[in-house]
Amino acid sequence: MIDKVLDVIKTGIQEYLVRLPELNITSETVVHITPVVKPNGDIAVPDNSLGLTLVSVEEERVMKAQKSSSLTSGGQVVHVNPDVKINLYVLITANFNKYATGLGFLSGAMRFFQANGVFNHENTPGLHPDIEKLIAELFTLSFEQQNHLWGSLGAKYMPSVLYKIRMITIQEAAAADEQPPVRAVSLSGRGIGT
Repeated sequence: MIDKVLDVIKTGIQEYLVRLPELNITSETVVHITPVVKPNGDIAVPDNSLGLTLVSVEEERVMKAQKSSSLTSGGQVVHVNPDVKINLYVLITANFNKYATGLGFLSGAMRFFQANGVFNHENTPGLHPDIEKLIAELFTLSFEQQNHLWGSLGAKYMPSVLYKIRMITIQEAAAADEQPPVRAVSLSGRGIGT
């Protein structure tokens, strides 16, 4: 599911940037899903492009589902594990030969998210059917947090911006068991009120 979310975001940013006349983009792809660095330490974001990198996954505990059973159309009670809602932290990095050009493209990506803060099936036709909606929020790091992030990525700082993409639901609909529902409870004398 994570790959599908990143692909939708990549496609959206690419299509938005192509429409900006000041960027003068031809048909080439300028947005790539990529790590920031390769295992050998070289920059992995292609030259003259923006890189989308997943830097963290977080469980959304506030909206955590508690319900673990449901009634089927056949009248059976099915127990399934509650779904997991996750947030993705996606780093957008500009790797351009000209610094000012990179800032222009990074600004374009930010404008895309400002114009498209919520992705749903009405405004994002490529959204996977299992995803109800996505919410993108700018996530600001302190200088110390930014230093830690780039250190953990193994790279020197490049112009970038971090977004929190909220709520991807992960649900494996496999039933743990299926049972008939409880239809009555008997309170006949065993230890009750004696």
